[in-house]
Amino acid sequence: MQHKIAHLNFILICLLLLGFTIDLCSGPTWYSPLTLLHPHTGLEQQIILQVRLPRALASVLIGSLLAVAGQLLQTISRNPIADPAILGVNSGANLALIIGTVVGIPFTIAARFGLALLGALIAFCIVLGLSVTRSGMQPLRLILGGTIFSGFLVSVAYAVSLLTQSTAKYRTLLVGGFSGVTYQAVTLLAITFFILVIGLFCLRQELTLLALNDQLAQGLGTKRNWTRLWAACLIVLAAGASVAVAGNIAFVGLGIPQCIALLSGHNFKHTVGQVLLAGGAFLSFGDALAKSAHPPFELPLGALTAILGGLFLFIFLWRNQEEALN
Repeated sequence: MQHKIAHLNFILICLLLLGFTIDLCSGPTWYSPLTLLHPHTGLEQQIILQVRLPRALASVLIGSLLAVAGQLLQTISRNPIADPAILGVNSGANLALIIGTVVGIPFTIAARFGLALLGALIAFCIVLGLSVTRSGMQPLRLILGGTIFSGFLVSVAYAVSLLTQSTAKYRTLLVGGFSGVTYQAVTLLAITFFILVIGLFCLRQELTLLALNDQLAQGLGTKRNWTRLWAACLIVLAAGASVAVAGNIAFVGLGIPQCIALLSGHNFKHTVGQVLLAGGAFLSFGDALAKSAHPPFELPLGALTAILGGLFLFIFLWRNQEEALN
């Protein structure tokens, strides 16, 4: 088992490095790996360092953040198809950004980051209030309440964008993408990633037990509701930061944890690192394809990842079903 985990870790690291390199090379003009190391002109050097490098770093960080956010949500809700969007987190962040645009808040990355986190947190608190009963947080109520409230927030955001003629901004948030990412955004994402990793390290044992059985976790001294609450805070932080920088990006939080679970099992402590690597690699390849498939135009990254990821997950599930039948 340890050999299998180490082998998969090595493959995922190689895929992450390959995806990051291809993302740097791709764009309206393809740059070879040699050009990345030794640019021929000052313009090439500026494009690589000021445009492509921050974008490639952001794709890795956001892919990892979204993938782990999905794994955390699937763990605390016991729902294999749970996604951060189900909590209303993404929709709350989107609505806050739209309202911030309408009222004239300067649209700097710091302001976007703060607005997205505020919107995500408010949405999460409302959904959390809907899911809590006298016996504690109910995972099913969390999913149902989040789904309903998320749909409501999407409708409100769309209505606000129509009434205030900010539909273009809403569309940009809806389709997702990394165009215009700066090093300031990468710095905020890196800080978020660092906080997430620390939180995962502190909660790794509790989340591993929680993924197995509620009664077992409680019997071994795990505070289930507190663990779910802290995990949900990490989900809000990761998803809010991702929406602030790149808008809505589909599938990563849903499909990547499931693919890793099919390959490596459901032990949270063993798979969380693999989910981080796989999420970063997947979004690096996705961003490279979005930039280079139809130059000089970019494909909408959110739609592209949904299509590619959906097909990828379908193949994995189909193969898993075939193996089970045989």
